[in-house]
Amino acid sequence: MTETISTAAVPTTDLEEQVKRRIEQVVSNDPQLAALLPEDSVTEAVNEPDLPLVEVIRRLLEGYGDRPALGQRAFEFVTGDDGATVIALKPEYTTVSYRELWERAEAIAAAWHEQGIRDGDFVAQLGFTSTDFASLDVAGLRLGTVSVPLQTGASLQQRNAILEETRPAVFAASIEYLDAAVDSVLATPSVRLLSVFDYHPEVDSQREALEAVRARLESAGRTIAVEALAEALARGRDLPGAPLPSADPDALRLLIYTSGSTGTPKGAMYPQWLVANLWQKKWLTDDVIPSIGVNFMPMSHLAGRLTLMGTLSGGGTAYYIASSDLSTFFEDIALIRPSEVLFVPRVVEMVFQRFQAELDRSLAPGESNSEIAERIKVRIRDEDFGGRVLSAGSGSAPLSPEMTEFMESLLQVPLRDGYGSTEAGGVWRDGVLQRPPVTDYKLVDVPELGYFTTDSPHPRGELRLKSETMFPGYYKRPETTADVFDDEGYYKTGDVVAELGPDHLKYLDRVKNVLKLAQGEFVAVSKLEAAYTGSPLVRQIFVYGNSERSFLLAVVVPTPEVLERYADSPDALKPLIQDSLQQVAKDAELQSYEIPRDFIVETVPFTVESGLLSDARKLLRPKLKDHYGERLEALYAELAESQNERLRQLAREAATRPVLETVTDAAAALLGASSSDLAPDVRFIDLGGDSLSALSYSELLRDIFEVDVPVGVINSVANDLAAIARHIEAQRTGTATQPTFASVHGKDATVITAGELTLDKFLDESLLKAAKDVQPATADVKTVLVTGGNGWLGRWLVLDWLERLAPNGGKVYALIRGADAEAARARLDAVYESGDPKLSAHYRQLAQQSLEVIAGDFGDQDLGLSQEVWQKLAKDVDLIVHSGALVNHVLPYSQLFGPNVAGTAEIIKLAISERLKPVTYLSTVGIADQIPVTEFEEDSDVRVMSAERQINDGYANGYGNSKWAGEVLLREAHDLAGLPVRVFRSDMILAHSDYHGQLNVTDVFTRSIQSLLLTGVAPASFYELDADGNRQRAHYDGVPGDFTAASITAIGGVNVIDGYRSFDVFNPHHDGVSMDTFVDWLIDAGYKIARIDDYDQWLARFELALKGLPEQQRQQSVLPLLKMYEKPQPAIDGSALPTAEFSRAVHEAKVGDSGEIPHVTKELILKYASDIQLLGLV
Repeated sequence: MTETISTAAVPTTDLEEQVKRRIEQVVSNDPQLAALLPEDSVTEAVNEPDLPLVEVIRRLLEGYGDRPALGQRAFEFVTGDDGATVIALKPEYTTVSYRELWERAEAIAAAWHEQGIRDGDFVAQLGFTSTDFASLDVAGLRLGTVSVPLQTGASLQQRNAILEETRPAVFAASIEYLDAAVDSVLATPSVRLLSVFDYHPEVDSQREALEAVRARLESAGRTIAVEALAEALARGRDLPGAPLPSADPDALRLLIYTSGSTGTPKGAMYPQWLVANLWQKKWLTDDVIPSIGVNFMPMSHLAGRLTLMGTLSGGGTAYYIASSDLSTFFEDIALIRPSEVLFVPRVVEMVFQRFQAELDRSLAPGESNSEIAERIKVRIRDEDFGGRVLSAGSGSAPLSPEMTEFMESLLQVPLRDGYGSTEAGGVWRDGVLQRPPVTDYKLVDVPELGYFTTDSPHPRGELRLKSETMFPGYYKRPETTADVFDDEGYYKTGDVVAELGPDHLKYLDRVKNVLKLAQGEFVAVSKLEAAYTGSPLVRQIFVYGNSERSFLLAVVVPTPEVLERYADSPDALKPLIQDSLQQVAKDAELQSYEIPRDFIVETVPFTVESGLLSDARKLLRPKLKDHYGERLEALYAELAESQNERLRQLAREAATRPVLETVTDAAAALLGASSSDLAPDVRFIDLGGDSLSALSYSELLRDIFEVDVPVGVINSVANDLAAIARHIEAQRTGTATQPTFASVHGKDATVITAGELTLDKFLDESLLKAAKDVQPATADVKTVLVTGGNGWLGRWLVLDWLERLAPNGGKVYALIRGADAEAARARLDAVYESGDPKLSAHYRQLAQQSLEVIAGDFGDQDLGLSQEVWQKLAKDVDLIVHSGALVNHVLPYSQLFGPNVAGTAEIIKLAISERLKPVTYLSTVGIADQIPVTEFEEDSDVRVMSAERQINDGYANGYGNSKWAGEVLLREAHDLAGLPVRVFRSDMILAHSDYHGQLNVTDVFTRSIQSLLLTGVAPASFYELDADGNRQRAHYDGVPGDFTAASITAIGGVNVIDGYRSFDVFNPHHDGVSMDTFVDWLIDAGYKIARIDDYDQWLARFELALKGLPEQQRQQSVLPLLKMYEKPQPAIDGSALPTAEFSRAVHEAKVGDSGEIPHVTKELILKYASDIQLLGLV
């Protein structure tokens, strides 16, 4: 299982250079550190090639002889209040020298050998890391046994499964975990010796516990030797030395079992050569740092062993934290004054909380927060950590950037982060691959998650590697071992990474969806999701977490029945779901960290159509992560801030509130629970509190009440929150009128007709009657109203009309949605700010002269205007350019009816009020999709050409129908009042030819180019192949936005006083310039796009790659419109629809440089690519 381990790396920053100088200064002034510098002679002797493991250890321990190797907290025996003898810690440490450690190992090995334990026997280990633990571990290596360290937090079932597989002869357990050990021993017939370490017979409770164990074993009929480690030491010193074990480098010496988060734990085999590698510290850097280390990580974890062996291999001293619950952590570390510290995220959180609490207490008038914070950091660095930390790292799981920055500022050393695994050892440090031990690596596509080595801008895939420190396999699991190596011998890490550069990698995801939380626990989210969907309230669930957080979140889709039942009281639903998840967790015996602390209630199910489910109806985790990730991370931040604020408030109000209330609120705040959910009789440990959170709770209560609340009081099974409160108290005392789709076509209509779209259904009879006699239009256009001016084409129409009218004192009204005119103006101004200063300056100069922005909405009655403004426009406007529309290719006609159909009726209403105002209407080529090509005429009556339309779920069906309906209404207005109308049906309006950054980022063409650049894959052809399978000539009929606007203005706005004309705004050239050509141009320009011969394979891969994009990029991609690419397009070289009227009008109006419709050029396509990059879309 992959984990994060941390070691020092080659300094590169200014801070690191300062550290190098500081190392020299501290060592020269600190005799203790100076005496612990590594000795070259010992390092050379230990690293001699082909040494047997025992010889490596002997040379190391005898080489450093009298140096202190291990440090344990000093203690004394005292009589407690109840008369029993207990241990009291003293404010100092005692040490065991390297030579003494070797002698202890020799003695234990001799004693065990005398009891029949032999080379190759297995020794199970259960306990907190300590001097005794290290001694028996080295003894096992001396004798040749195989160490099997067990996780103290594992369930009895998991522990016994390991014991059944390994059949140990010895079970070594600390007195603290003796009862748990006996539970397993009774189920493991192979155990012949129960070795009890960290045992002190002077302590009454320990002596009684050992006696009870002996009695329990005897009662169960098990004849097992039970011996304290101290007894074995004493006995072994008088026995002959045990024979040396086999020197076979492949002899097994250690099994490190995975956490079992994906099933039964697996034992990674460490033969002699690999264990020797750990002792020889192969990964030392050029920095020579005398090591005084802090040991608190478990020996069942690779990082725990690296911490110990890394210190000893360099001749340093490894000091142990006194309490397994880490309640003495800060007290111990102040005594140790370490030079090296390997943190885990939860300990970093403890340090930060300590800092934050002191900061809150220290706020004073006249001093800035930064000054106080710096002073506190100096105090913690010099007093709590002893002022001589020279090297620090964060291990077991990644640390958040904020916490990394905090720790570096506090300790004034770089906080190193490394990545590795139990199976492969160290892999990279700070993202840079380590060679050695890594000898080779590769990335492999993970198509089911949407990760490909062709991804842009960086290849992504599962990391596979070869390494000098690669494990040989899993114990007794040949099939599982074979599964983790590919055919070329590369180890499958199961981790998805991005290759930022050669040997520069970044972690992204897990192939098997296993998360590692901040405490280092592995969480199989798929397993949890399967469990929680067993809740009667849960239809779907997406469990979310990251390695910077210590708890999970989720997105929950309730069942339809539950949603219906609580439709009127949604606030009551979330607590019910939370209770149900808790019950599921209890029934499934899940760990507290496997229960989501909070969740988002989603009422819309995850579907294949939304891209959240695969075709097999499985959760698409990258898609879900990107879709909900921002909200979930915001929820993390919200919970953190809420917790901090609640804690600050508790401290402020503690003096005036009942103690129990404050105790309850503090627990709720710390654990992210609701105070209302916590009863006085609930125990802290039952709320999911572990030892570290108990320590945090202890310090929090101390800060609030200014009394000590020991971790033992908090974690006691006899103490609930009320008991904790009593302890503290004892310490302190001794309405719409517009037509609708239903009213015009019928509620459930699936066929709509032109005959249904009559003006009397939209406009008052009196207005329609008066329109027949209204004043005619004027040819002298001085005032123009443009709708949709902030849209893609609308901005160029506004600009083109400003360029025409400003020199003659004319005026452009722009109707823009906004809370007021100022807000509307800001929306319009923004579309010209694409990063091209020439465009911005040009627009602002023209706008200052001739633009007035009006806040309104063409979808509202009277355009959403006051009667005064309406009358002003009715009187002043000479021509209306209606480019506004709700452009959406997914919504149905019924949803687009209001803005696009009723809205057009409102435009007609204005156009026939006071006097006729010619209307330039922007339609779409989409109306042609229901008209046979042979019947489509560019300038015919649309009511006749397309009298009837189907409503279906085809691509852009709703939008095409809504624009057709607008044309029908305009035809009706022309027949009624002679309203002059010019209709322009565009296909694809492309980017502006000149202005940089001006793209219609929401149109299918821009999305397509962006998606090709992002995914790096294209089909061999977007079009149907010929009979021989070859690419055919085809044509793309897009027209640049600037030419489109200029054409519409020249044809639709000059000398238009009567008539009704329609134009198809296409590029009709038979030039063979197609989507295939565009890909050719991009590839020729150096863009990395691979062509895939099989169209269906391309489409599947393209879709998966798009689904794997970050949320924002995916939303901007062509994925929502991918339906249009579901099959190759017909290969037509030229326009499929007639454009003769438009071509003639362009020529007559002399639009552009030549009076001809332009071709799509290579320059324009490459401008797309550069503009997409300019806008940050790739």
